[in-house]
Amino acid sequence: MMPGMDGFELCEKIKSDPDLSHIRVLLLTALNENEDMIKGLEFGADEYIGKPFSLRHLELRIEKLIETRERLKEYFSKNSKLPKNAVGISTRDKEFLSNTIAIMEKNISDSNFGVEELAQEIGLSTSHFYRRLKQLTGQAPNVYLRNFRLQRAAELLGHNEGYNVAEVMYQIGIESNSYFSTAFKKLHGVSPSEFTKTN
Repeated sequence: MMPGMDGFELCEKIKSDPDLSHIRVLLLTALNENEDMIKGLEFGADEYIGKPFSLRHLELRIEKLIETRERLKEYFSKNSKLPKNAVGISTRDKEFLSNTIAIMEKNISDSNFGVEELAQEIGLSTSHFYRRLKQLTGQAPNVYLRNFRLQRAAELLGHNEGYNVAEVMYQIGIESNSYFSTAFKKLHGVSPSEFTKTN
């Protein structure tokens, strides 16, 4: 038995701390009744394995947790919004990402709104916010925010609502035409004007 607290309490402490909640927790325990498993998952465990266990089973579960995280990072390299099927993202992490997205959405046209302002509105220090977002998405906050703006630009240009490139830049809070064009092409593979023509 663990001294001082049990595995459930440790899991809850990790998952309720904003600086640590992104850490994957796998509970390996002798308490393998159904209600124990439910309790462990309610406390935020990402996986629950009862003893006795097969070493291969443990290895596979760890591999799958890592694969899920890598798939999420791959998804977030191209998308800033939460996936429709957010399997592998804990409730607390979904809440954190939803709040982050809502704040970016609210401030998207403000060209002075950056990572420091985003972290402040989330209620974390810039360094804690950086670590948590990077761990969850594989993206540094400045890249995540930039990509969010550029994905919105693609939506505006693609929906053919009559906006020209300058109007779209204004709506997403980017002031430099050359920066916008270069960053847009890097993310979407074509320049904004080419994107407009093909969509």
